[in-house]
Amino acid sequence: MRFKVTTLGCKVNAYESEFYAQEMIKNGFEATEDDTLADIHIINTCTVTNTAASKSRQKIHHAKKMNPNCIVVVVGCFVQFAKSSERKDLGAEILVGTNHKSQLVELVKAYLEKPEFMEVIDDVSKYNSFETMPIQVFESQHRAFLKVEDGCNQFCSYCAIPYARGRERSLHHIQVLDIAKQLQDKGHSEIVLTGIHTGRYDDGDFNLTQLLQMLIENTKSNIYYRISSIEITEISDEFIELMKKEPRICRHLHIPIQSGCDITLKRMNRPYTVQEYKDRIAYIRSQIPEVSISTDIMCGFVQESDEEFEDTYQNLKDIQFSFLHVFPYSKRDGTVASRMKGEVHGSIVKERTKRLLALSDELRLKDMARFEEIEVLIEREQKGWYLGYTNQYHSVRIKSSNLLSGRIVVKWDSYNEKGYVVNEEGLYAIK
Repeated sequence: MRFKVTTLGCKVNAYESEFYAQEMIKNGFEATEDDTLADIHIINTCTVTNTAASKSRQKIHHAKKMNPNCIVVVVGCFVQFAKSSERKDLGAEILVGTNHKSQLVELVKAYLEKPEFMEVIDDVSKYNSFETMPIQVFESQHRAFLKVEDGCNQFCSYCAIPYARGRERSLHHIQVLDIAKQLQDKGHSEIVLTGIHTGRYDDGDFNLTQLLQMLIENTKSNIYYRISSIEITEISDEFIELMKKEPRICRHLHIPIQSGCDITLKRMNRPYTVQEYKDRIAYIRSQIPEVSISTDIMCGFVQESDEEFEDTYQNLKDIQFSFLHVFPYSKRDGTVASRMKGEVHGSIVKERTKRLLALSDELRLKDMARFEEIEVLIEREQKGWYLGYTNQYHSVRIKSSNLLSGRIVVKWDSYNEKGYVVNEEGLYAIK
């Protein structure tokens, strides 16, 4: 039987979808990208906004439209957060919340033996242990992802994730090391530690810094580590000191700020002020000058005035991020923010988003100009060009008649908003 996996939402969802696909193949199912040929369609959903929830519903209905006989398996945050009446109207054969996902293939096989509607959804308050979903290999990539944490305790006013994924929980450090070694043995040379709140990793024995130290000490010297995202409140002096002395921790941190205005941050229920954020960034840079720091910024949050936005814009410019991920605010029913009055008009949000994206391009160019030579992890070849990312997570295109692989050091010839360009003569060393 053939299956397809459709993924909506975050990088953690992408990781989990890769796990589902590999497990299905291990159990004799055949992958397809054609909706009409899929006997089983697994839809990994997102619920972070009403728009994300709507897209999840659309994907489910589209799967049935393209192949009315396919078995639709809906998994993840949207299903978990949806009301019981809403779940009944989806028309799916199998519903799996944000727990028991590691058993998805077994649930599919059970349905094939006895085709009766399945709903496997627990109360999120019962999610006390980390559900292991190890991936040992990522096809055609030197970079691999390793999910080490799930859940969130922060309860930002706009976010449904704590209600959908439950409280924070972490993969035991011994299991993390075991998976890292398997990724190493499969040829991956960069491992990205990921989670809903990666910086709050805590298995009862190790925190994130201790986990990184253990991984570095117990894997080969060519294995680098990257943190997918980390909150400013989670970057301890201990973490900074380890990153400072250990070149195998990539020189890029993605630290969400969400707003550059204290009044807005308070409505968002974010646990810091702009000045606290700035002070911490300044300290990180004083210790690790070569680090690049990117961020998430939410545009048009409820009641965001022109003055609040201008405050945000100026502070983002002052902080000098390497780039911005800009997200127009979209409310999610059931969150605190969804009950707030004062929604910002769509045309205003669109204009503010445009300004922030232009600022992001400006900031990226300025950050890229800091480096005369760049360390690059080659990920793939495409029509005579090698593509990859720098240690600071800027995109690179390298023209070379020689075979390139792994981590190399080059001098760039030019750069633009899309990344660096390196011609044949720019290649001068291989690491």
